[in-house]
Amino acid sequence: MTVPNFFIVGAPRCGTTALSSYITEHPQICLSRPKEPHYLLQPPKNLSFEEYVTQYVNQFFGHYNPKRHQAIGEASVTYLYSDEVLERVLAVNPDAKFIAMVRNPLDLLRSYHFWMLYIMDEAVTDFQEAWQLQERRLEGECLPDLCRDRRLLQYRYVGQLGARIQRLFDIAGRDRCLVLVFDDFIANPQEIYQKICYFLGVPDDGRTHFPQRQHSRIYRSPAFQRLLLHPPDSLLKRVSKPPGKNKLSQWKRLAILKLHRALLFLNRRPQSAPPLTSEMKTLLQDTYQDDVQLLSELLGRDLTYWLKN
Repeated sequence: MTVPNFFIVGAPRCGTTALSSYITEHPQICLSRPKEPHYLLQPPKNLSFEEYVTQYVNQFFGHYNPKRHQAIGEASVTYLYSDEVLERVLAVNPDAKFIAMVRNPLDLLRSYHFWMLYIMDEAVTDFQEAWQLQERRLEGECLPDLCRDRRLLQYRYVGQLGARIQRLFDIAGRDRCLVLVFDDFIANPQEIYQKICYFLGVPDDGRTHFPQRQHSRIYRSPAFQRLLLHPPDSLLKRVSKPPGKNKLSQWKRLAILKLHRALLFLNRRPQSAPPLTSEMKTLLQDTYQDDVQLLSELLGRDLTYWLKN
């Protein structure tokens, strides 16, 4: 059985969706469907580890073609934030490679909070108020009804990229990690794409077109958004069953995923995240000064300009 050999582990709101859309079109790269299965967040339950991995591969990599694909991977951006999950990835494939994208934490968190609103894990529209609720939420208080995991709303932790890249290096080994900077990706996506191809051991396919994606959005209908993202258990069980190995089962799963994406697209409209207040900006600059310095040292480049006015 062929298991994934690369993982895009984070960070959220750092361009990993655009990056994934580019590499999934490379003829020799197989990316999971969907790109963020988050399967390895949960340890095996009532399964042997072998059964757990087999289910993972069958459910998300049924389109893998051994005659064509040299690299096979996924892009669950939550993996970066858990030592346990990173170690589980290595248990699945001890030779796995890791890709991470990092970004100015002020821009990341502003975008991340707005995204949490869009996917309904967050209900407090004011970011400064949501930031002040972190400690209470960690104790299980003031959580939105639809929040899947209280850790998703620990914004301070989400922005600690230096600390998490340090742990990624400690666990996986620096030589098996490719850390990219969002600023470089925006300035020269082709160069970043070529770096990824080289890192994964696949030839550059000559791609030169890298369309920008619009990520800032909000939903049109809250009720419809709730149904799409948090369906009733009876419906969820029917559509989330692992597909069989036959082509018809794989086709049905792909059709459901495409329909779900289409409905989400129809229910959204572009809207930019509101700017940070001067007070919130100063707070974040002070909060992440040491972490950005650590990240600069790890990557061998000065990123402290992120925190300057």
